[in-house]
Amino acid sequence: LALPAHALSTDRDQPLDVRAQYNKSTFGTQNVTLFQGNVRMVQGSLKATGDEARIWEIDTGDADASARRLVLTGKPAQLEQLMDNDGGKLTARALTIDYRSDTGLAELTGDVVVVQEGRSEFRGPHMTYNTNTGAMEGGSQAPGSEVHMTFKPKPKLAKKAATDANP
Repeated sequence: LALPAHALSTDRDQPLDVRAQYNKSTFGTQNVTLFQGNVRMVQGSLKATGDEARIWEIDTGDADASARRLVLTGKPAQLEQLMDNDGGKLTARALTIDYRSDTGLAELTGDVVVVQEGRSEFRGPHMTYNTNTGAMEGGSQAPGSEVHMTFKPKPKLAKKAATDANP
């Protein structure tokens, strides 16, 4: 069983680049920016796409800090990101992806599929993923709800370089 992987921590220090067909911003205690139509986002190794995105910048009172909440929707919304500690690439699809930078939690809702390259795959109606620790929780208590996970075995090392190339 493979250990959980964390999102690439250096991505948080990179600028967030967003492209879309339409944009509207409002300013106040919570600055909100709406993007609609063919939304594409890049932040370091993180790449995300969807039909609509809302980004909140929340003043925390600290001059050097702000909390960010990002809600991406689509049919489906998709993201991919490299993981720390050579954890490979994580890809995710869901109807809604709701991420909060202050907690590091990403909540995925609706037809969720999450794949940790070479490690595991999750399918279900809902998942909460902690990008700081790699912890995941999914499913629902509703009757008929089901989650499905597939755990891939660790790759075996090549037989000691073909038994040291048999001299």
